[in-house]
Amino acid sequence: MINTYMDFDSLYKSYLAEFTVADAGLAGDADFAYNSGDTYAPGDARVPKVLGATISRKGKVKKKKKKKKLNEDTIYDYLLFPPEGEDQEKITTYIATLKSDSDEVYRGMSSAEYKNLIKDGSVVSRGTGNTRKGISGSYVSDSIQLAGRFAFAEYKDKGRAYLVAFDKAKLPELNPADEGNYWTSNLFKDAIKAAYYLPDLAK
Repeated sequence: MINTYMDFDSLYKSYLAEFTVADAGLAGDADFAYNSGDTYAPGDARVPKVLGATISRKGKVKKKKKKKKLNEDTIYDYLLFPPEGEDQEKITTYIATLKSDSDEVYRGMSSAEYKNLIKDGSVVSRGTGNTRKGISGSYVSDSIQLAGRFAFAEYKDKGRAYLVAFDKAKLPELNPADEGNYWTSNLFKDAIKAAYYLPDLAK
């Protein structure tokens, strides 16, 4: 007498083993052969980065902003829009090569402001706005690249502008405004160490 129970049991195990192996891509010449390699973005060696905030037991972990060291920035870090045209490309390319000096501060100036500075020997900015609340003086920066960005914006608007380097030691007290920026009561002609006329940089 045939043991139908054992035959069914053997058949079941054989069936289960066959399809388990096949599903894993280990049987025969299946088109879905098993592949142990990288199937997501093959050839991309970048390490995946989790998006969103990191949460600890104490709550959301704030990311620390890395402060750029002197001469680690360029004008391109501050531009809202890329340069347009050959003249603007030449200007930004030249400014990007300039190096900040720890003994200097810098300012992007309109042509009119610079001419008044040379004519009168000193000048005070008359700018207005929310960023100037409580400030009666002129902004300067310890980054020639950031100052270059403001000079470049003036050039785009008016077609003329100056990027000026001042000797810190020859200016009145520098009052902190925000990171890397200061305001001072007066800018003096005698404190000028270098002046770049942007239309000349476009030649």
